[in-house]
Amino acid sequence: MMWRRLLGYFPASLAGGLASFGAVYALTRLLSPAEYGFYALALTAMGIVYTITVTWAEAAAYRFSGTARDDAARADHVRTTLGLLGASAALGIGLMVCVILLTPDPVLRLALVAAICTMALAPLVNAAQEMNRAQQHVSRYSTLRVIQDIGAFAIGATLAWQTGLGPAAPFVGLACVLALLAAIEGSRLWRESHGGRFDRARIRPYLAYGVPVALALALNIALDAGDRILIALFLGPEAVGVYAAGYGVADKTIGLLCIWAAAAGGPLMMAAWEREGPEAVRAVSAQVARTLMLIAAPAATGLALVAEPLSEVMIGEDMRAQAAQIIPWIALSGLINGFVLHYVSEAFQLSRRTGLRAALMVVPAVANVALNCLLLPWIGLMGAVYATVACYALALVLLATVGRRHAPLAWPWLDFLRIAGACSAMAIAVRLMPAIGGLPELLMKACVGAGVYVLAALAFDAGGARHATQQLIQRRAQRV
Repeated sequence: MMWRRLLGYFPASLAGGLASFGAVYALTRLLSPAEYGFYALALTAMGIVYTITVTWAEAAAYRFSGTARDDAARADHVRTTLGLLGASAALGIGLMVCVILLTPDPVLRLALVAAICTMALAPLVNAAQEMNRAQQHVSRYSTLRVIQDIGAFAIGATLAWQTGLGPAAPFVGLACVLALLAAIEGSRLWRESHGGRFDRARIRPYLAYGVPVALALALNIALDAGDRILIALFLGPEAVGVYAAGYGVADKTIGLLCIWAAAAGGPLMMAAWEREGPEAVRAVSAQVARTLMLIAAPAATGLALVAEPLSEVMIGEDMRAQAAQIIPWIALSGLINGFVLHYVSEAFQLSRRTGLRAALMVVPAVANVALNCLLLPWIGLMGAVYATVACYALALVLLATVGRRHAPLAWPWLDFLRIAGACSAMAIAVRLMPAIGGLPELLMKACVGAGVYVLAALAFDAGGARHATQQLIQRRAQRV
């Protein structure tokens, strides 16, 4: 079941990866380091404001879709969610206007104005996608995600190339695609909610669940990208551009793979919790943890091994040297953060102890600010990188330790060791390859590393890879 859902979500994950890599490749060449830094700052500001004001309603749309079992309850759920999304989006836009008024730089101000356009459209699309995911409408979710990611990248890169919009171009491209998807999904949700009403009794449980989720995610964003604000204060916007370029290659890649695994496994854990209780979650969570590590760990290892040729291919010449230094560390932090966001946090969401999760995330967020203020003036940009890795590790330990009291998530250490062995075999093979530079070296090492990892994973049965492969072969043989 898990592997079948992974295949269903694969097009969405692939499109997200292509769009992410394409954006870094195009924008680091079409924008100057300072402009790319302004784009990263605008993205960070929008992410924090959006998460605080809107994400709580999207989280409630996902969590309470599973409890809306009949048509009448679903219609009330959709109507209530739509009303809450409208009010939340208005609040978010108001806060973004305040940020714009406090921004002195005209280039950054233009990017923030364009970001507001996406904030007016994204809540409806994201909430609809959360409902699709909760109801396990895999095909529809993947199709819409492919349209959004590829369309936004294509339009945004074209605008950055052909117009003078600069760091505002990616936001305008995203807004164009969101307008189309909002019309499609908005009309669908309105039809599905026919006969429903805005139910005031639902507001309190939605707030009680969603607001702590939003606060925890906002703190995670502060941990994830808030250091860009500190980098801008200590080192300037050019350093932000370099940091964002390396981050965009490494962290985004690992993050998309973790989202892919979570999109398939999260609804299965929620269904087990709702239908069979906490103990049923243990077996499902073990499969999710194995799959998450099996997919994300080799990607993080591979990115660290090919950081030099990858930066030569993907990142503009003005930023690639420093970006190559931070890619291995950001790959590691991305793997840790993947488990923070998409595995250990599930314990709090399943048990509806989201407020506790938000309180715990305060600790690594404050530690990240303190470490950045200490390390940035002392060792420069790498200080932010070291602070990120340390604080993600702290967040993982905290959430895993406390979360086990509320939901019995499994930790299949033997499978993790087998996956580590497969990654080690891949690392040895890649290290033996000659450094010829550029795209040839990247392709050669990527192909050899992937091949060795697959063979080693099958040999060790890492994460159940051999068993899953045998099942697929048997099913195909039965069909034939």
